[in-house]
Amino acid sequence: MKTVHLPKILTLIFIIFETDGLVSRTLGLDKVLSGWAFALLMCASCGLALFLKLKDEKSVPIKMFFYPLIAFFIYIFVSFVSAGLIFPKPVKYWLPSLYVFTPIFIFYFLYVFDYTAKEVVLAVVGVSVIISSMLFLDHFFLFSFLDSFQRRSAFFLSEGRRIVLLKNEVIFGFIAIVSIIISNKKHILNNKTLIFLASALFIIQAFIMESRMGFLAMATACLTLLIMKGLTKKTFYLCVASLFVVFLIFPVIFASHIESLSNMSSSDSQSNISIRFETVDYFYSVFSQTYGVGIGMMSPNAPMNNVLHLMEHYNINDAGAYSALFQFGILGVLMWIGFTYKCLNAYSTFYKSVRKTDPYSIAVFAFLFAFTFSLLPFSFFTSYSSISMGGLLLYIAYYCKLNTAR
Repeated sequence: MKTVHLPKILTLIFIIFETDGLVSRTLGLDKVLSGWAFALLMCASCGLALFLKLKDEKSVPIKMFFYPLIAFFIYIFVSFVSAGLIFPKPVKYWLPSLYVFTPIFIFYFLYVFDYTAKEVVLAVVGVSVIISSMLFLDHFFLFSFLDSFQRRSAFFLSEGRRIVLLKNEVIFGFIAIVSIIISNKKHILNNKTLIFLASALFIIQAFIMESRMGFLAMATACLTLLIMKGLTKKTFYLCVASLFVVFLIFPVIFASHIESLSNMSSSDSQSNISIRFETVDYFYSVFSQTYGVGIGMMSPNAPMNNVLHLMEHYNINDAGAYSALFQFGILGVLMWIGFTYKCLNAYSTFYKSVRKTDPYSIAVFAFLFAFTFSLLPFSFFTSYSSISMGGLLLYIAYYCKLNTAR
């Protein structure tokens, strides 16, 4: 078992922060230039990883190593066909925008520095704890550098300040901590610190980020963890206690939220539930013109045939996994399904190979499983808003595959 290196974890925390532009915005740097600089770092990592891979004669040939490159080729190919033949426009109006997908190359950054799955998971947990602490303090001090991350409240709480920042990482941090608690052989009362952290992450998710899909993902993931781990007495008591707390406290602490949700209608123009249905309808109508190829990627400010950003209040990421089809067509769907299956299989196989003792592989399995088999499935491999998480998921799958093979 390799030793966990704190400097590597801290470096990865910094890298993950910048995938959402947190560091550059805090320093007041230009958003676009910072994005390009980060993209250059990811591309350089990709080039160096390929060089090291080809140079190492003892490396195990695992096809998963090339998945991020395959994905990026599909992004370029579909965008080229769409922008060249279906919605014609100059190269400068679509090619530069592909930099938003380069964070999937975080896979190669991790490969170059030989990260373990444990180090990656702990780094994401660290991110979730730091972000949650930051958002808690923002409730009192209103940090100006977080203003650009403010979103409209999902529950119409106009007096609230909803900050959405590295949401998936916070959800993953919660799931990972729960996994560590369940896998810990010590009595549950000896995990007071972890239980406190998990509770804090849940509260931040509930009252500040307000992601309804996040609630569902966390619940599904926890159930998945319990089933995969096996319902021992400890996990059974934990499950019963958790359900009791939820049923007892949830109606009280979420009273105002529940009342707001009950007043929502799918036809209400202010409801961001209905906007998701409208988004799917709009992008489906555009996708139907592409003969199954997909819309591809376009720059937000492109003035010609800019069907991806024509309606500013429609974000293709809100379409969930449907965006894989709308944006990258049949290839996008096959990539989403294929990558998801390969990752889940790699996590599960590794977890079984270590006799169900590793809390990190099962945590990643539960996280991906929860988002894939939810009411609105999500793709981490085609959605540019969370493509860096896709790179992390692919790397952990590669690591599990590599170590299972050994």
